[in-house]
Amino acid sequence: MEQSIILNGLFLFFGLILFIAALLNWHYFFNQRKAQFLIKAFGINGARIIYGLLGLFFALIGANQLFGLNLLPL
Repeated sequence: MEQSIILNGLFLFFGLILFIAALLNWHYFFNQRKAQFLIKAFGINGARIIYGLLGLFFALIGANQLFGLNLLPL
C-alpha cells in the first residue's frame, strides 16, 4: 500500500513538472540533450505540446490513483 502511494505521488509530481516545463518553456528543460530528439523531429512548439500532454497524462494517472478521482477509466 505504501509503495503505491509513493509511486502515484511520483507520477503526480513529475507529471506536473513536465506540464509546467512545457507551459512555461523552461530553457533549462528543453536545452537538455535528451529533449533535442523531439525538438529536431517536431520543432520546439511540437515538443512543448508533446511534453505538455505527456505531463498532463502522468499527472492525471497519479491523481486518479492517489485521490480516487476517477478521471481516467483505468
